[in-house]
Amino acid sequence: MNISFVEPRRELRQYIKSLWVFESAIGMPASEQSIAAPNGYPKLIIPCENSLESVSDGRSQVSRERGLYFVGNRDTSTLIHSSQRQTRFIVIEFHPHGAFPVFGVPMHETRNLLSDSEAVFGKWGRDVRETLGNLEGIDKKLHFIQDELARLLNANERDNSLVTFCVRTLELSYGRLPIKELERRTGFTLRYLDQLFRQHVGLTPKSLAGIFRFQRFYRKWAQGLSYEVLKEELNDYYFDQAHFSKEFKRMTGYSPRRFTREVSNEFGRRLAAE
Repeated sequence: MNISFVEPRRELRQYIKSLWVFESAIGMPASEQSIAAPNGYPKLIIPCENSLESVSDGRSQVSRERGLYFVGNRDTSTLIHSSQRQTRFIVIEFHPHGAFPVFGVPMHETRNLLSDSEAVFGKWGRDVRETLGNLEGIDKKLHFIQDELARLLNANERDNSLVTFCVRTLELSYGRLPIKELERRTGFTLRYLDQLFRQHVGLTPKSLAGIFRFQRFYRKWAQGLSYEVLKEELNDYYFDQAHFSKEFKRMTGYSPRRFTREVSNEFGRRLAAE
C-alpha cells in the first residue's frame, strides 16, 4: 500500500487541503479495518483501477472504477473495502470551506453523503467523469482535473472571507474556542454563523470544532502514542473522559481504549500522520 501526496496547483491551494494517490497491488488490506475518520474536508474521489465499497451509518455504497464521486463533510466514520486486486484512486480533499466557492453547491445538501458527480454537479460532473475515464495515466488525470477545478473556480468564485476567518480560528484553537467567543470576534450571531456554515461547510461551527478536537487526538494516535498518554490532555479539550469517549466512538466506531489497542488501520494512520 502506498499513498503519494501531490502539491496542488498554486491557484487551488487556498481551496484544496491535500491531493493524494492511493496505490495497492492487493486493494484495501483485507486483514485491516481501513477507516476514514471525519477530518472536516469534503472530497472528490476518482477510482482509477478497481471499485471501492464504503460503509457508513449502516449504509453500503460502491464507488465504481472510472467514476467520479463527491463526499460531503462527514461527522461519522467510514469503513472502506475493495476486492483484492490492483487498486488505484485519486482523492482531492478541500478545506472545510473550500468546495463551495469552487462548485457553488450548498454544502448542507451533501453532508454525510457520497454521490456520483453528475447527481451533484450536473453536466460538469458527467463531462469530467467521462473525460477522466478515457485518460490513461495518473499524471494526465491529475493535470486535467486541476484544470477543470481552476476553470470552475474562475467562473464561480464567491467571497467567503468571514467563513475562512471562522474556520481558521477554530482550527488554530484545535476546536477549543467557545462559539460565543466566535460570535464576539466576528460581531455576528450564532444563528447567522450557523446558516453561513451550512452553506459553505455543511456543518455547524460547533460540529466542525468537535472534529478539530477529535483530530488532534487522532493524529497523536497515528504517531504511535498510547491511550494512557492521550488521556493526559483530555481535560484541556473535553468536559470529562466520558465526553471524549462518546465523541471518539462516534467518529471511529470504537471506544478510544479499544481503538488504540486493537484496531489495525494503516490506511487511516498514514493519512492522519501527514
